[in-house]
Amino acid sequence: MANERDFFRRISEIVGGPAGEFALTARIFHSILAISIAALVYNIPLNLIVGLPNVALASCVTLILVAYLFYLSRFKARIVLARLIFCLLGTGLFVANYFLNSGIDGPTGYFFLLMLVVMVAIVPVKEYWYWVTSNVLLLFGVHWLQYMHPEWVPYTYAQKEDRFIDTTSAYATVVVVVLACFYIIRKRYDAERLEAQATAERLRISDAEKNKLFSIISHDLRSPLSLIQNYLEMLVEYDLSEEERKQIKAQLLKSTRGTLDMVNNVLHWSTYQLSGGVIKKEKLSLAEVLVTQVELFRAMAAQKGIRLESAFARDVTIVSNADMIQLIVRNLLNNAVKFTSPGGSIALYVSCDATTCLLSVKDSGNGSPAQLNDNVFELSSGTSRGTGNESGVGLGLSLCRDYTQLLGGRIWFSCDVNSGTTFFVELPT
Repeated sequence: MANERDFFRRISEIVGGPAGEFALTARIFHSILAISIAALVYNIPLNLIVGLPNVALASCVTLILVAYLFYLSRFKARIVLARLIFCLLGTGLFVANYFLNSGIDGPTGYFFLLMLVVMVAIVPVKEYWYWVTSNVLLLFGVHWLQYMHPEWVPYTYAQKEDRFIDTTSAYATVVVVVLACFYIIRKRYDAERLEAQATAERLRISDAEKNKLFSIISHDLRSPLSLIQNYLEMLVEYDLSEEERKQIKAQLLKSTRGTLDMVNNVLHWSTYQLSGGVIKKEKLSLAEVLVTQVELFRAMAAQKGIRLESAFARDVTIVSNADMIQLIVRNLLNNAVKFTSPGGSIALYVSCDATTCLLSVKDSGNGSPAQLNDNVFELSSGTSRGTGNESGVGLGLSLCRDYTQLLGGRIWFSCDVNSGTTFFVELPT
């Protein structure tokens, strides 16, 4: 069933044109032209069978003209011109058909109704009054002419059954074409409506995330900057001992480092939003990508009395994005240092096979069982304080998830029953 839907969707796009290139009314117009071509192909042999060679010839000429209009609009994008010619041509041909095919005794009245439905479907709303009025007046006009001058409209059926076959067939053709038109309109409308709803929902989520992020930044960025200001004022205004100055400098370093991490994540998030998720990949040495981050966080962990171990092969190469991998590892190591108590340990392991690389960051925690759920990857204002009272904006793990998915991988975690958490990142090589 899904394959059938995909097949008909592809056929619809081939006939009507891509949504990005043609407006809804233009795609409906192209579909109606295609249906008209099919109806005329059917109508030509039918008129020959019932003894109407002139009508068959007119239908053949119409088929060529409609096919040209389809080419003009669909492939040359001359939509307005093609639509105008179609409406004038269709109306004119049905007027001629009225006089060639028994007038009110033939099926032309059905075709006038068909033309009215088609015009309403394809012309702009502001042109309705013109085309609808002209259609109605023309039908009333040819009826009046036949009433006043019946000799102008010959009765063309040689046998009684020919008229019944022609009229019944015309009615069936009109019903099929009208139903097809309304089906196309409804399907196109539903598709446009669903796409609009999906776009609106994406915009709503994006706006909500941006508002939440700016709210978090306005709160969490102000606090460390205020703290840095206070420390600097103390160093300038007060006569402090060397030990006090050393303690304040250590606090300044911690606050500055936390603020820098926050700013880096916000800049990465902004770049990701502005790029629309477009990334560039290249062949990388995994060891070269990871070693700088490991050494940086080994020094940071040592300051907190935490041991950081790492193990990964030096000759592994992957096709990926270095900046994204570094951000993922940096945030995972930063969180591990943040939530591990002094005296604990952190381990970064990488194992690769022919198709994937698995990175794991394991920490020993703070002595209590870790209680995490999948919401940890969502942007949240409810960030937790670390074991050294470290803060953050709750953006790091959200970026880890987004970047991992963009790289074609997946991220998950497991919590130890006693203490600590292990985050896993699987990336294609």
